Amino acid sequence: MTLPEEIQPLVLSLLSLKEAARTSLVSRSWRKLWTRYPNLCFDGSKDGSTDTDSVKIERAKFSETVDSIIQQHSEMGLEKFSVRCSLPMDSSDVLNRWICFATASKAKTIDVNLCPKGNYVVLIKQVHYFPLEALGAQDRPFIQCLFLTSVSIKLHSDMPGFTKLRSLHLHCIQIVGDLSGLLLSCSILEDLELIACSGVSDLNIPRQLDKLRHLLISNMRIQMVEFHVPNLSRFGYKGGTAIPIVLHGCSKLQKATVTFHQTWLEEDNNKGVRGHVFHGIPSVSAVEVLHVHANMRTNYPVWSPQVHTLATRPACMLLNLRHLTYEILVSTKSPNSHSGVLQLSQYLAFAPQLEALELHMLYYLSVGRCWRGEGVSYCMHHHDHLKTVYMSGFRCYRAQVELMYGILGTGSVLEQVTIEPMVRVPCSPESMNFSIPRNEICKWAHHTSQRFGKTIIVAERPQQQCW
Repeated sequence: MTLPEEIQPLVLSLLSLKEAARTSLVSRSWRKLWTRYPNLCFDGSKDGSTDTDSVKIERAKFSETVDSIIQQHSEMGLEKFSVRCSLPMDSSDVLNRWICFATASKAKTIDVNLCPKGNYVVLIKQVHYFPLEALGAQDRPFIQCLFLTSVSIKLHSDMPGFTKLRSLHLHCIQIVGDLSGLLLSCSILEDLELIACSGVSDLNIPRQLDKLRHLLISNMRIQMVEFHVPNLSRFGYKGGTAIPIVLHGCSKLQKATVTFHQTWLEEDNNKGVRGHVFHGIPSVSAVEVLHVHANMRTNYPVWSPQVHTLATRPACMLLNLRHLTYEILVSTKSPNSHSGVLQLSQYLAFAPQLEALELHMLYYLSVGRCWRGEGVSYCMHHHDHLKTVYMSGFRCYRAQVELMYGILGTGSVLEQVTIEPMVRVPCSPESMNFSIPRNEICKWAHHTSQRFGKTIIVAERPQQQCW
């Protein structure tokens, strides 16, 4: 059986590695064909592989099997080299040998995951050293995608070999040296993820990364983030505290997701403000879709007559925002004495083009009953484009009621207002949805609808009106 030589790589690419190896039985001319297989992906983990090209290997025979395969490989036409398995600490020479093979083969994608269980949040004390300098040892740059998990890397200025790098994912990496210097050498980088890496105090990239489209920073102990990214379209940040986040020139930013794990302590004005749950939102004037998750807590069940001022925030910070989704977890002894949710009203003033608002609330509380006061229409900026409002976890607590009054009173083009008593915050305890005072909530919705002349839907499964 013969095929034109230029067709053979295409045939191999359509097969798995095991199937490609079996082609050696077809004829003499095919005996060595599998040695040019383009994707060598080895998986020694117990769970299912996330890579369709991966070959599952018993952990006890993992190193021996991988060595056998790469020794027979021709080092020609290699597209991807992947290792997914925990290795003993005395096998550093084995890892180095594999990486040298991948670089000698000029693999375009290298993916090394030495913690396949995926527990990236907890930094590992002892990890293997990844020979990053080997990627620049060839005559010309070749690496396009580099994915590293649970290894250590040493960086120095002017590292060669990364001018073709388009995707860089560093998960649970011990970084020694200047990460900014490495990023500056990645002139066409499009995709950057940094998750639970140590050894980095801040991310300040003075030069423009003109090609960067996707940026994710998660669980990093850093003090600031500053990037010059004119073509960024997606941005994500997850961290314990709010830090300065400055993204210069993001005129194409479409979607941003910001998650703060730290619980902000909100106190009455007389006792001093200890934190502000909305301060950490970055000024991203171009973003159209923004998703924020934050926690707040109060120690003193006293209603604050004034909502904390955000005078230091630029008025154009959310200039092009169309869709805002906010998840708020509130810990309080008395929800009717906690005004923290009202802080959102000031941020709505920074989004003059806002069309859709989703607010998902979860109150961890001691005693929570519907507020029976008439309340006032909270003074808010007029929203000339706001068409839909959806609030889940709505139990007619005072701050929820007054925030809704403010929205109803200033939303001149509102088309649909929906409240849902059920808590919809992901991973919320099922107990949060027990004993919902649905009748009281429906009565409030009916009364408020008549007061403002706008229909309020109380959602349930299936969604229906209460009157």
